[in-house]
Amino acid sequence: MSRSGFGVIGAPVLLIGVLQAMEMTLSPALPLVQRELAASPGALAWIFTGSLITSAIGTPIVGRLADMYDKRRLLLALMAISGTGVLIAGLAPNVTVLIVGMAVEGVWLGVLPLTVGLFRDTLTPERAATGNGLVVGVAALASALGLILAGPISSALGYRWLFLLAVAGVAVAFLWAWFTVPATPRAAGGRVDWAGGLLLGIGLALLMLGLTTASAWGWAAPATLALFAAAVLTLGPWAVVELRVADPLVDLRLLAGRTPAGVTAMGALFGFASFGLGVALPMMLAAPVETGYGLGADTLWIGIYMFPMGVAGTLVAPLVGPMSRLLGRRAVLVLGSTLVCAGTGLLALGHSSPWQIVAGVTIMGLGGSIGLTAGLNAVASDVPGDRAAGVSGVAFVAKSVGGTFGAQLGGMVLASGAVAGVPTERAFVETYLLSAALGLLAVAAAFVIPAAVREAQTGDAVSAPVTKPVVRPGESL
Repeated sequence: MSRSGFGVIGAPVLLIGVLQAMEMTLSPALPLVQRELAASPGALAWIFTGSLITSAIGTPIVGRLADMYDKRRLLLALMAISGTGVLIAGLAPNVTVLIVGMAVEGVWLGVLPLTVGLFRDTLTPERAATGNGLVVGVAALASALGLILAGPISSALGYRWLFLLAVAGVAVAFLWAWFTVPATPRAAGGRVDWAGGLLLGIGLALLMLGLTTASAWGWAAPATLALFAAAVLTLGPWAVVELRVADPLVDLRLLAGRTPAGVTAMGALFGFASFGLGVALPMMLAAPVETGYGLGADTLWIGIYMFPMGVAGTLVAPLVGPMSRLLGRRAVLVLGSTLVCAGTGLLALGHSSPWQIVAGVTIMGLGGSIGLTAGLNAVASDVPGDRAAGVSGVAFVAKSVGGTFGAQLGGMVLASGAVAGVPTERAFVETYLLSAALGLLAVAAAFVIPAAVREAQTGDAVSAPVTKPVVRPGESL
């Protein structure tokens, strides 16, 4: 890969990997945070809740800004903001400041849709597809790597170094982007729909708050129901505003097109299905051997068991573009969803031996990476250039919401099948089977997406031709 292509892809991918790994290392280190900052369990939960809410709010807004303005400046701004948030969290004298720092850090998720537009504007279609694959693959790899590194780093250096090392990584990514990422042209005309952004932000904040607190308050608790009702009452008027304004933050008519709707549905279902691995599998691995199904694994070994999923996703993601050209993109989308179903189904059928765990997570890692990468490539090909990042942002938000809801539902399934507070093997099997069923629904969503790239049409949910790469004088792609 040439210097320019390597720089355009490498800088945002490094940022994504560093911050994804940092977030994963933080969870096992929470006991150290609680002890040093004298934080309550409820306050610790807000470390993640605040970041989740700001990422859900910021991602679609960043996606729209990326469609309208210079993506290089926006990327550098997001790097600076997220790096500042991590630094605040690392130096926090109390848990309140730590929560604020993590909330600021949460805006980094907006880099995901921004990269779709950046790669489309600055790279050839083939290299843009490779870049999308690396974004998905490295995020999966960083998640598994974070679990492995959490214990050694926090035990040897203290939990603050989890943040400080991440700050160093963000600084490297910033300098990399500063010197290698080219400027992109601004879109002709258009304005930011701040009214729509405000309503969407409030609605998503209420929805995510309701989802994350439902397990503690109860799904039928008045406070939970009030949050969900307020979210509906906010998102309803938001939809009306979006349908009436000339330049909506989220073009709902465009989103109803086959490619945007299919990719968004797949994102939500993949996020939903991932709770089988994100919630159930670590609990099952950590369960005592005496239960008959647990492996008695500690945090380090849980990360080791999960690591093949990240490696498989990273290795296969750059191959999705060539696979799509060889097999057709619908076949690749269906393959990804089928593998997600097969991976969790395999865990339901057999999970007593380490090789069965590794096989299941590897297959699901392959499926998730293939499906998400192929979906992003479809958006980059089929959606008009001035809306590609915005539509990608909606898909990532859908995945986040689906994952949050799935985590809560998975916890409920496990709790309902618990005996003396310990989930039974049957409860784990039911959780995996539910994840597999969601994988089958993702297969159906894949068939919604057109099998071939569609020609651009003004105002329709179809594609615009990929813009020519932006190349600096003296550089080549």
